Amino acid sequence: MHEIKVSEMIRKLRTDKGISQETLADLCDVSMQAVSKWENGQSCPDISFLPLLAEYFGVSIDYLLTGRNNAVENTADGLISKLTEQDLKDDVLYIIQYRNGKILDKKQWNKERAENTADAIRIQFDNEFVQLSSGLSIEVWGDANMESLDGNINLSAGANVNCGTVQGNIKAGASVNCSIVEGNVSAGNSVNCDTIEGNVSAGASVSCSAIEGDASAGTYISCDTIEGNAKAGTHIEYKQN
Repeated sequence: MHEIKVSEMIRKLRTDKGISQETLADLCDVSMQAVSKWENGQSCPDISFLPLLAEYFGVSIDYLLTGRNNAVENTADGLISKLTEQDLKDDVLYIIQYRNGKILDKKQWNKERAENTADAIRIQFDNEFVQLSSGLSIEVWGDANMESLDGNINLSAGANVNCGTVQGNIKAGASVNCSIVEGNVSAGNSVNCDTIEGNVSAGASVSCSAIEGDASAGTYISCDTIEGNAKAGTHIEYKQN
């Protein structure tokens, strides 16, 4: 009975995440035929794979086996308990995802990027909120799509940040793609912006029209204008310094 449920859940979780059987097979270091047999109910994954599969899909082992949400975790007390484990700060607004009976916590999002762009969280605030919350820090556990903001708001995301104009600072676990950032930008991967009025640091490349502060990149920097100092792992291309 559990074998049938496991096959249904693996197939559902895989398709919801938008990955192929081959990708899941590579994760578990098994053949694609083995994953196909799991999903068709012809065999059941070894018990040692259950923690790996549960963590990868962001669900509990109980949900993976039975399709049932943990009753305690679904209560208000259960949610508060899970969130307090995340080392939250009082002066930060957290935007999180809750799927398949489990919070997709900060640790998960900082460890892997979302593979499905549908997982990106769209952030939009009205002008009244922005004006009242000037200086607010926002932390997104996942990808973040943000429209232009007229107020000073700092944004941090575990994965990618896509935005128009942001008056504060941006920090991303993966890439940053924005129009204008009036503060500093830090990214684990690449940064691609029109104008950055502060400093920028990227684990990979930096591509911008203008940087008014310092620029640092793990690979290369390609900009029209850099007013501060520039440092790159491979090469730097710009017209003025």
